Amino acid sequence: MATIKDVARLAGVSPSTASRAMHNSSLISESTKKKVRAAMAELDYSPNFAAQNLANKSSNTIGVILPANEDSVGDNPFFIQIIQGLAAICNAHDYMVSVASGQNNQELIKNIETMIKRGNISRFVFVYSKANDPVLHYVKAQKQVQVVIIGTPYEDKDEMLYVDNDNQKAGYDAAGYLFEKGCKNILYVYTDLDENVQNDRFLGYKKAVKAHKGQTFALSLAFNNEVQRDKAIKDYFKAYPEIDAIIACDDILALQVRYSCESACLDDSIALMGFNNSALGRVMHPTLTSVEIFPRFLGSEAAALAINADDDKLKLDSNYVIVPHKVVERESTK
Repeated sequence: MATIKDVARLAGVSPSTASRAMHNSSLISESTKKKVRAAMAELDYSPNFAAQNLANKSSNTIGVILPANEDSVGDNPFFIQIIQGLAAICNAHDYMVSVASGQNNQELIKNIETMIKRGNISRFVFVYSKANDPVLHYVKAQKQVQVVIIGTPYEDKDEMLYVDNDNQKAGYDAAGYLFEKGCKNILYVYTDLDENVQNDRFLGYKKAVKAHKGQTFALSLAFNNEVQRDKAIKDYFKAYPEIDAIIACDDILALQVRYSCESACLDDSIALMGFNNSALGRVMHPTLTSVEIFPRFLGSEAAALAINADDDKLKLDSNYVIVPHKVVERESTK
């Protein structure tokens, strides 16, 4: 296996110069960098990042923090798409991705502590935003740690780096689309309004309802139990039979709502739409109208912020990036 000394010898430079060239140091000329890169390619050399991290007490790794509760995360393709976007940018800049997860906040914090102390990881991307999040509070309290949030921060919004959609506008557009289709009584279903994304979409929905002089209908479906979810849907429609459309806070919940509506023998003409435009929606029957929020772009923009945040040559015009959205119409609202 080739070493950095082998690369330096083939390129005709010292090992220290080869190392600087690999790290794209401004002290090294472009011609020397080309020689080093050519030698690396010829020898099929890959830098030993772990050894470099230990020596430099730093890391070329981005820590990606998933929300606690591994089961719900594993069932949601949204997070996989975000990580794919993150990885694409990290790969292009010779960064690695390390994922932290946990069944609860305590376990998650313990895993992050290990990443910071043993892995020397100092850059983290949270793929969620939640009110009063002890995990975020822990990471922000660490010295020389950079944080990027996917979602709008609840605290220090003007200082934190973050990437998000305009979720209030997305919620408004979703409800507005249904009103334009002729729906009059639209129900918004959610699982946790402490999550900024769900709450912002709800606020946008309420603004659209007000603009169309309608009535707000909202139902929490924070149940892991299918029987409880079915009963909640059945009871709600019994109390409000005038509901003719449903907006779910994401596609997974929309799929669960569809099953619950069928279980309750509700009219299959009720319009249904979700968010995230996931593969689940494309294989449902009927196929699901959904708001595309481009999660890969969310991930790639977050990675770019995390990598470039401390680059003195980069002048950030803003501490945030807003990724656009669009309504993708399918059979569930026709």
